[in-house]
Amino acid sequence: GWLAAYASLLCRQPQANFISGPVLLTGPDSLFTMLMGLEFAGLVGVGAACLARRQPTMCNGANLAYRRAAFEAVGGFADNAHLASGDDEFLLHKIHAAFPGTAHFLADAAAIARTAAPLTLRALLRQRVRWASKWRYYHSAAPRRLALLVLGANVAIAVGIGAGLIWPALWPWVLAAWVLKLGADAWFLVPVLRFFEQRQWIWGLLPLQILYAPYALAVG
Repeated sequence: GWLAAYASLLCRQPQANFISGPVLLTGPDSLFTMLMGLEFAGLVGVGAACLARRQPTMCNGANLAYRRAAFEAVGGFADNAHLASGDDEFLLHKIHAAFPGTAHFLADAAAIARTAAPLTLRALLRQRVRWASKWRYYHSAAPRRLALLVLGANVAIAVGIGAGLIWPALWPWVLAAWVLKLGADAWFLVPVLRFFEQRQWIWGLLPLQILYAPYALAVG
């Protein structure tokens, strides 16, 4: 089904030079795996949405395809071969810059690639630090803006709690910010989780939000 799904998209988009496919984390049935899977599904969803807006930010090397001619035209991986992470995303950004509008997301369940989640918190943090290490090398503005937005929003939510403890009059504003953030996240994630047939993961949204600020700061 994987090859057929890619072939179908190429029939619909014959000028495509880069295709990003969906990736689902797998692992033991635990809260830790659910939170990782939920976060990763969010990353996949954001990457798909940004591609739809023709402002690509992220993709995953576990599931993608690109034309050899486009790869050679942008110099392949030559200018980032010395970096520990990011070859997939740097290639996406270069192909988009050279051939605008030819990068697409493959929203077909038959094309889902499944990959094992990190088994421990230490392994997860090591992976995320490796991923985050490429941030300073982005030349495209879209992924930089996205990274700052995610970090700023989650840290602001955590800072709001501290501010509410010091100035109780701020609590209505802090709670309103939490409701707005969680509501927006749920609105975005529900169709993504439906696509992956993992709707039950939505119950991890609140604990993930509580943990995300220290997690994002630690990785940063």
